[in-house]
This record gives sequence, C-alpha cells and structure tokens, in this order.
Amino acid sequence: MEVQVQRSTVLPHGNPKTSPSELPLSIFDRFASNIHVAVLYAFAPPTPTDEALIDGLSKTLPHFPALTSRLGYAHESRRPCLVIGDDDGGALLVEATVDCNLSDHLPFKPSPELRQLHPPTEGVRCMFQVQINRFNCGGVVIGMTHVHTVADGESMSHFLVAWGETVRGLPIDRPPVHDRSLLTPRSPPWSEFQHRGFEFLPMDPNQNLLRLNQTSVDPSKITSTLLHYSLEFISKLKSNITNKCTTFEALASHIWRKITISRGLKYSQHTTARVSVNGRTKLNIPNEYFGNVVLNACPEANVKLLVEGGLPAAARVIHDGVSKTDARYFRSFVDFGEIYGDEELVPVYALEGNVLCPDVEIDSWLRFRYHEVDFGGGLGMCGLLLTWVPLDGLVVFLPVLGGNGGGVNVFVSLLEEHSSILKQISHSLD
Repeated sequence: MEVQVQRSTVLPHGNPKTSPSELPLSIFDRFASNIHVAVLYAFAPPTPTDEALIDGLSKTLPHFPALTSRLGYAHESRRPCLVIGDDDGGALLVEATVDCNLSDHLPFKPSPELRQLHPPTEGVRCMFQVQINRFNCGGVVIGMTHVHTVADGESMSHFLVAWGETVRGLPIDRPPVHDRSLLTPRSPPWSEFQHRGFEFLPMDPNQNLLRLNQTSVDPSKITSTLLHYSLEFISKLKSNITNKCTTFEALASHIWRKITISRGLKYSQHTTARVSVNGRTKLNIPNEYFGNVVLNACPEANVKLLVEGGLPAAARVIHDGVSKTDARYFRSFVDFGEIYGDEELVPVYALEGNVLCPDVEIDSWLRFRYHEVDFGGGLGMCGLLLTWVPLDGLVVFLPVLGGNGGGVNVFVSLLEEHSSILKQISHSLD
C-alpha cells in the first residue's frame, strides 16, 4: 500500500469573531489518558467527494468545540481546562490517495502499515486530526485521532454520526451536550471510596492500593491481532455459563481465560481484568454528553480459579467485579473531583509501562453508534479498526459492520510469544 499525502491544512475553530472561552476538564477528563487514540473507518464506494466530506466536517466542528480546543489552565481556579476559540486551536485535516482498491485490504487486519492512513500521534499540535484516504476504487478510509482527555469513545461515535448527517444536508438529530453542570457534586461532597491510589496516584508513594506494572519492552515485541467470534460461537459460550449473562460478560470471560493460559501464568498468581464502565446511565447523563464519563472496574481472580473453574467461574468474577462500579461509586468519584480538584492529580496510567501482564484491559465499543454512521454513499461503514497499539494486554471489542455476518471482532495486543499461542486456542471451548 502506497499512501500519497496531497495536502494538509488546519481547519479553524469556528467563528473567528468569538472570544476565547474556557471549558473546565471534568474529573473524568483528568482521569483519561493524555494520548492520541487512532481509529480507521472504512466506506466502500460510492462515497461522497473529498470536498463534500471536508465541507461537512467544517460545518460539524463548531458543534463540537472541544475538538478544536487546546489544553490550558483556567484563569481563576487554575484547574486544567480546554481553551476554546483561540488562535492555537483547530483540527488538522490531511487529504491522501492510495494506489490500490479498498477491497484489497478488507477485512482490516492490524498492521503497522495501516498507520499510514492516519496522521502521526506523537509530537503533534492539534487535539483532533483527520486523514481522508481516497482509494483507486472510490472507497474512502477516514483515519481519525483525538486526545482521549477531550472525549471518550461514546462521544466520538456521536461526532461521526453528526458529521455524516451534515454531509447529507441534514440537521444534527442528536446535538452534543457540553453542560459540565451535569457532573455537579453532592452538597456536601462525600468521597466514600479510595480514588487516590486507584484512579490517581497517591500522595504517599508507600501507598499501594493499585498494582501497577511498570514493565516496558521494545514495542516491536508486541503484536496486535484481530479475532472474530460468530453469533453461533457466542451462543455456545453463553450456554456453558449457568447464570444468565450478557454477550460482553461471556466474551470477556472467555478471552481473559485464553490470554491467561497463553501467558503460562502460575496458578498462585492473581490476574485483573480492567474493564471500562460507561457512567452516563449511572449518573443520569444523556448519551449525547460530549467528554469522558468512564471509569474502570477491576475484577480480580486467582489464576487457578480462572483456569480450572472454567467459563462459569470467570463470568461470575467479571459480573461481580463490574457491578461494584455502580452509581454510588461514580457519585463518589465526582465528589472526589470537587474536594481535591485544585490539586495536581496524576492518573495511574502515568506510571504504567507497555506490559500489563498478568493483567488485561478490556474495552467494549459494541454499543457505540457506528451502525448509524452514513455519509450518503448508501452502504454505511464497512470496516472499523484500531491501527497498531503496542500495549500488551489490551483487548477491544468491535462490532462487525457492512453485512459481514454479525458477531464480534476482538482486537488483542500481546507479547508476540503469547499472541501465537492465543491464536491456536482462541476458539477452544475448554
């Protein structure tokens, strides 16, 4: 695949006559990783012209001002904020052509080569970047990167739907909500759980409430792969679990066990599945809220229990662990932000290396609005993939798009020697 960049420009933040404003970072924004998340979205022909896509993007961005902002500090409180509407903001737009047909690369498989399809994620100025890749056949891959501090996956799926509506000449059906007062703490605030030492680094370095793995290896030793699980296979998983469970619980339990076995962990060890939990429903916040409202649940199990107890035991651990990150926990976290928000809060990710072993991180994108994304070609999105993430233990559930039989695609990054074993046992029901 040869990708030729035709032109690059920075789209302005919107109305140049508006004065800069400040949007405070919520405590959830401050917990999110300050890294660029890069995702590819593929659309088979027929597709709109680049001009139509860019015009739609320019009209959509003013509705999502956080994407063209920059990080700063509020003048009065000195708390971290997004500065909206100043000259240092904007979104990077790259137009590129690819010398082959899109069908030659579908379905997508993780590869370092795919990084050509999105702008670089290191040492960049803009918080939000878009690369429009036009293939010979007329198909398009949109490579998007955004700083996680600005928004979570739920928010970005709403943005994609809104961009598609604008390209088609429609009003945005579900406009974004930017009201930070939705995260108002209780009066008086009451932080009843230990968030410092779990979501944020403790002030006391001897406090060790969260086991962090600070191991780092050469990124080339970590490989990403995509596993596909059919609806039939997922039904078999559920039938092997005594209690009623969700698709997520069944699949998370299965992949956690298989990764643990692939790593050859000792039975005496413990392993944690760090599961992302969306707090919008728990806090009665609309799904259209643009920002971050995600915390981690951390189900933990002894390796022997996880392996010998089979799928039922793993599913029970997942269910019980996730259920603890409930509305009460989210409220406590909001109150924590009110009590300690003036302090420098460093998220736990700051100390982690790129090897999570013996643990895993499991994120689900299955409920995002990807099935609703439509730029007017009539076929919708036909491919979705993270490009290449050198983080051992990362697992992301992705929906299967484009009428390809349904089921779930599972993106997994592991050390190469463990990944080769996982591929052999990934569909074993033992």
